[in-house]
Amino acid sequence: MVKQSSSLVDSNSSQQGIWGIAGRPVISGLITLVLVVLTWLFLSQLASAGRLKPGWAVLLAALMAAMSLAVERSLLSFPLALGWRYRSALLGSVGIFLVISLGIWISNPPGLSPWMLFPAILGSFVGCILATQFNEGIWENNSPPSQEVMQDVYQKHLALIGHPGRVPLLKRTFDILLAAIGLILSLPVWFLGVFVIWVEDPGPLLFVKNSVGRGGMNFHQFKLRTMVRGAEDATGPVLASEKDERVLGMGYLLRKTALDELPQLLNILKGEMSFVGPRPQRTVLVQGYLREMPEYAQRHQVLPGLAGLAQVAGDYYLTPRQKLRFDRLYIKYTSLGFDLKLIFLAFMITFWYRWQRDWDGRLPRGLLRLGSKG
Repeated sequence: MVKQSSSLVDSNSSQQGIWGIAGRPVISGLITLVLVVLTWLFLSQLASAGRLKPGWAVLLAALMAAMSLAVERSLLSFPLALGWRYRSALLGSVGIFLVISLGIWISNPPGLSPWMLFPAILGSFVGCILATQFNEGIWENNSPPSQEVMQDVYQKHLALIGHPGRVPLLKRTFDILLAAIGLILSLPVWFLGVFVIWVEDPGPLLFVKNSVGRGGMNFHQFKLRTMVRGAEDATGPVLASEKDERVLGMGYLLRKTALDELPQLLNILKGEMSFVGPRPQRTVLVQGYLREMPEYAQRHQVLPGLAGLAQVAGDYYLTPRQKLRFDRLYIKYTSLGFDLKLIFLAFMITFWYRWQRDWDGRLPRGLLRLGSKG
């Protein structure tokens, strides 16, 4: 009796497993067909109206987002790698739009406005991003430190530097205003950046670095993902090298222009970072630095920044001790005027000196002394 009951359970589990694998793609396929019909009716209505209103463009984008998401779900039972499933969903959704548009043009010239292709592609891409979120999440949290590591780093900072004082009101106000303006102005760059990275290597859009912030607290430092997915699964967190094979083709351009740092505007708004301050370092690496030089904790008396004195006066490949020397100088002479100077110099490096063929990685002394007394 027990055996019979057990076999029934196994049989039911097997049937549920089969349904779980095949049933959902079938339902998604039916939903896709319904969306195709709705899209045909909607586009036919647009062709009759003869013009594209803003509200209709939003509705078209929403329809195409649902379409690409349904297509991606329909492909679950196919032996496709996850990246190609995303690409197929995008191409399939846009392809459906083009076929419907061609059919309407044949039956009802002049057909649809070419401008309708833009909301169709945008909506299809948004649908693929939603699929990415459902499958993997929108950001890739690489090699997060354990609670023990985070607590160890925090306790060492607490013992060495205590609780940091408040962030100066003027500095915080400046950060909030500039970050808010920057987010608004950079939205087109965000979209272009995530699109080219996603097309090259579909998957999470953002890369999360677990870094040490003010007072030794761990925080999620956001960047646009410029490396292949799971780049640190085998190695754990390591410092980037000048010729890193993990970096994507478009990732090199985003890194060289510092556009991969744009998501850190969110960190600044949250109060985890500032525009200027010591560049944040990974928590697991800081734990190792503290063993060799406990004074390294001093750099975390202030907020970490997008731009730092070490990166402006030195270069990316300074040793931790060399970086600490620059960070101490910044903390000693910090002011809003000093911050504005470092922002200007960081801008010059990113958009001028870095592109000069004979640049040795260091700014001219005259530029470094700009605005200094004596």
